Amino acid sequence: MQPLTTRYLKRIDTYIFSEFVLPFLSAGGIIAGVWLGIDRFKQIFKLLASGDYPWYTGFLILVLDIPKIALNILPICILLACFLSFQKLSIQAEFTAMKAAGASYLRILKAVMIFGLIGVLSCFIIAEILIPITAPLNDNIFKSAKKNRETKEIKSFTYTKHYPNQEVQQIFYVKSIKEDLLSNLVMVDFNHKGLINIHLAKNAKWDAEGHGWNLEKGNSSFIDRAAMDGDEGFNHMVSNFKTKFIESETNPLNLIHIYKKIQTLNVLEVWELIKLHEKNNIETSGLNSLKTNFQQRFAYPFTALILAFIGALLGFSSRRESRNWNYITLGLIVFSFFMFQAIFTSFGDSGRMPAILAMWFPNFLLSLVAILISYFKTTR
Repeated sequence: MQPLTTRYLKRIDTYIFSEFVLPFLSAGGIIAGVWLGIDRFKQIFKLLASGDYPWYTGFLILVLDIPKIALNILPICILLACFLSFQKLSIQAEFTAMKAAGASYLRILKAVMIFGLIGVLSCFIIAEILIPITAPLNDNIFKSAKKNRETKEIKSFTYTKHYPNQEVQQIFYVKSIKEDLLSNLVMVDFNHKGLINIHLAKNAKWDAEGHGWNLEKGNSSFIDRAAMDGDEGFNHMVSNFKTKFIESETNPLNLIHIYKKIQTLNVLEVWELIKLHEKNNIETSGLNSLKTNFQQRFAYPFTALILAFIGALLGFSSRRESRNWNYITLGLIVFSFFMFQAIFTSFGDSGRMPAILAMWFPNFLLSLVAILISYFKTTR
């Protein structure tokens, strides 16, 4: 048998690649429609019905939502496109003709690899370029269109500041934050030698000029740490105040405002924020989520490449092979994909699992699935 020419092989790649287009667009339209219908359509139409807003306000919100939706559904669309395309080519015996002409099993999968890499690149572009632009615009339009405009409130923010030797220097807790007003603040300060200072305040605001906190309606406790180790008890002094100023080296509001717009940051900005924590020896309640988000920026795009191979491998089937199991396996993989994303992201956010392990372990599992399917298909 004469070896296939490069020109003929390129025609095979182009033909297979063209078969991906229609299933990919169809899958994207269906999944995006379901995704929007679950929640976003309801929010938009409720917004438009509650006030005198032009129809294009809702249309603009939907358009600006497209990058975020596309990022979420892109790997699954690639999986379905590869599966349906290869299933069709198998049914029509076109793969048999390609193999008879001399095209190897791996050579046929070259188009899949290219398609998957385009998916990886697309995920990076959407996450790092489009969403940081469209997400803030979408939020501003949605907020400004609300009849009763409310400022987003952050609840229960905590940070711990350490000395270079990792001993605790300060513990800061606030129950809620609206704009720059902090409510129900607790500050435990270990700065002064031999004393533990505990400040409680109903409200607090950051004073940029004085570089500290203006506290309102609270009390301060001073505990003698040295006396705590003795047997005679220890001194505990409490003083109430209407207003009080506390100097502070750290303004956590900078971190708080960044956390509010974490999805609008690119990967370099997320990395700088993590380094800011490390430089100042600060551990906030959102640090684990920040590390998880950073790892996800790299792990999630490569999911598209792995799913592309899984879809193509499942699509390969002979005439004697039952295709029902391929559809069942595909359904299980789609279900597992969303389940693993939710489970391991939760593990990473909670700190129960290192962020790098939490975000890359699902890809490791999917890679094992791809290897097992490939082994099964090639040995039959």
